[in-house]
Amino acid sequence: MIFRTKNSAKTLDMEYNRELFAYLMGIIRNENCFLYRINGMEEHIHILSDLHPSIRTTDLCGFSLIPIYSLK
Repeated sequence: MIFRTKNSAKTLDMEYNRELFAYLMGIIRNENCFLYRINGMEEHIHILSDLHPSIRTTDLCGFSLIPIYSLK
């Protein structure tokens, strides 16, 4: 999955990537999914993960995006 900021604005502060990635990793693990890799830049995040059979991709994306928008 790739999450991009609105209008590709460079709004993700690289200084806080470790905390942001740990937060996203917790969401993915709580949904019984396995995270292989997470990385990103100031305007996007890449997530490589498998999905538990009980969860849809759209559900995982929804869980991830809602809290991120509230961080602003």
